[in-house]
Amino acid sequence: MVCSSCAAQLALSDCLACLRCASRCSVVDVARGDCFQCRSRKLLFSAARAIGPYEGALRQAVLKAKHAAYEPLAKALGLILASRIQQLPFAEPPDAVAAVPMHWLKRAWRNTNPEETISHAVAAQLGLENLSGALVCRRYLQRQSSLNPVDRRKNVRGAFRSARFAKIAGKRILLIDDVMTTGATAHECSRTLLDAGASRVFVATVARASAGF
Repeated sequence: MVCSSCAAQLALSDCLACLRCASRCSVVDVARGDCFQCRSRKLLFSAARAIGPYEGALRQAVLKAKHAAYEPLAKALGLILASRIQQLPFAEPPDAVAAVPMHWLKRAWRNTNPEETISHAVAAQLGLENLSGALVCRRYLQRQSSLNPVDRRKNVRGAFRSARFAKIAGKRILLIDDVMTTGATAHECSRTLLDAGASRVFVATVARASAGF
């Protein structure tokens, strides 16, 4: 899906990352299974994986993938993310994949939904059920990147619901997003999935920003 030069730039990062929240961490933290970023936090998702830090070529790829013309790039990022999950599998294998939802108005404006495109690629590569549309965004949200950590949590609180047709109950769900910063969106989506009966939620995100929780 991408040329050899771009593939090299988007290769899986060899930075040590926390298995619980995907933040950069130390060797000791990897052994512990958590890090200083998430150790004192209650997270509703069980573990997280990312291709690498939100910087350089990966950051540029995430930003480009938000535009309709770059849907092939979003698919390529999904395949790379699936490789990360295969390289660092979760303690329990997920049963299905669900994407962080986009409000319908934003989707109409962008004419694309990168999270859905990425999740389709991950599901296909890992042979998992794809719960497309399982989560719904109730309201048009402010851009999380424009808010501080406290306001990010307020912005997404109660913003999501499960779709009536979604078969979530009893399943281990792999939640897909393009980038995670404070984890507020992943936390709130996990709450929604667990309330809908999911037995556990794991998170996989293309890039992990370093703002912490």
